[in-house]
Amino acid sequence: MTFDIVTTLGLRNTVWRTPGSDVGRDIEGDYFISDLSGQYQRQKWYVECKRYTGSVDWPTVWNKISYAEAQSADMLLFVTSSSLTPQAVDHVRAWNETRKKPTIRFWGAVEVAAKLNLYPELARKYGLKSEAASKLDIFYPSILLLIKISNTLSPDTGPTPEIKLWLAHSISELVSTRMSDVKVSDEFYFRTHKTEDQFEWIDYSGLCVKHYDRFSIRALFSYLVFIFKAAPVITQDQELNLAIELPRTLIESEENHIQALSGLSNFSAQLGAENISLSIIKMAV
Repeated sequence: MTFDIVTTLGLRNTVWRTPGSDVGRDIEGDYFISDLSGQYQRQKWYVECKRYTGSVDWPTVWNKISYAEAQSADMLLFVTSSSLTPQAVDHVRAWNETRKKPTIRFWGAVEVAAKLNLYPELARKYGLKSEAASKLDIFYPSILLLIKISNTLSPDTGPTPEIKLWLAHSISELVSTRMSDVKVSDEFYFRTHKTEDQFEWIDYSGLCVKHYDRFSIRALFSYLVFIFKAAPVITQDQELNLAIELPRTLIESEENHIQALSGLSNFSAQLGAENISLSIIKMAV
């Protein structure tokens, strides 16, 4: 399943090293990134799959890092049915901050489910097609966030900040649209982010955001302005990627909220210590 997901996401020359001895990686392949001149740079990716009931610990991660480093891999992706231990998360973050290769990325159960939500044909292939009751599980984290915000919108607390109203509106808009998508076609339908959808408090200068789904990117931008009390600095070096600078490190609940929103989007959100990298997975139309 992971092989199909990473291939669908653009990994090329993909090789499946299992069953049998994987010699340090389950999947390997090349990912090509276009630079400013229009030339492509190749990234060598190793993918390690861990179907664990418990969290993946740091010694397990380190064993794979050491092999990937010796083989000059650029990126090492861990895909697991569980999560990393807190110690492993801290060590991975510290490793990435050294900027040594390979850069470590991680998909837990939530991220894998988000990828399958974007590619329902893969979910069907592996017998994971959602039934009516389980379809609601996709929206559960976002609905909880919406309820949390709505519960603070009380007349007893005085005037409500405009950004909180925008946040409640944009998340409600996102969730209701996605629920309608699933009801009509059993998959998400992403809409182009047009000029009239842009917020006046976000600086869109030099940005191409038309490929981002209008509802999910509005919800994410509203959330970031809400938690930071100011608009983030957004830059773009490639048409299908956005880099968002953060004024501080995200706390765990904020990371969870952002992942919940990205799970209903057409982009992946990679969270760094002081930045968020958004990459388009499926074009909006």
